[in-house]
Amino acid sequence: MIVVVDASIAAKWFLRERDSPLAERLLQSAHELVAPDFMRLEVANALLRAARRGQIGYDEAEAAVDRLAGPAVRFEHSGQFVDTALNTAARHGGTVYDAVYIVQALSAGAVVVTDDLELARTATKASATAILLSSADFAKLI
Repeated sequence: MIVVVDASIAAKWFLRERDSPLAERLLQSAHELVAPDFMRLEVANALLRAARRGQIGYDEAEAAVDRLAGPAVRFEHSGQFVDTALNTAARHGGTVYDAVYIVQALSAGAVVVTDDLELARTATKASATAILLSSADFAKLI
């Protein structure tokens, strides 16, 4: 199955957060993981914030961003989704950034896995399948 992962999931692969073990299970699953190319920037920003708080070192943040560029996630050019994402966000709420994840999932016949409740709600309004990391549906997916 194709799974669109957002930055809230990918950041958990590198930070010790409440649901990091669940996110790690998705990373190690047989599912094909995809994301828009800007997701790396979102994760890099989350890692920078963690480094500034002293949770990780700057070198760890840099290494994590490099690992994210590896083969585990297939990144797609977000520009191809922008027009539809703008329309989706205008009609259903949320940000254009979140809508890109939603449109990417709809175009691939994929599900979105997220730890962002607002993204999940917007996805549902847009007729996309969204699975929250801590939900029973996630347990079924894995």
